[in-house]
Amino acid sequence: MTKIRLNDEQWHTLEALLEANTRRVATDQIRVPARLKSNGLVTADPQGGQFLTLQGRERLSQGR
Repeated sequence: MTKIRLNDEQWHTLEALLEANTRRVATDQIRVPARLKSNGLVTADPQGGQFLTLQGRERLSQGR
């Protein structure tokens, strides 16, 4: 996987989604930039909840 460059807002969004998913809290209040979705880092379930894909988790593990 190519390391996609992320700005501060995008990076903090990934971190917030990871924390919300870990704590099993609603993610509908987290604004997700379209770029994260279009690069396959974030997706949504049928109920509208957003979560990190495996690519999103891998990108977080790569660090800033």
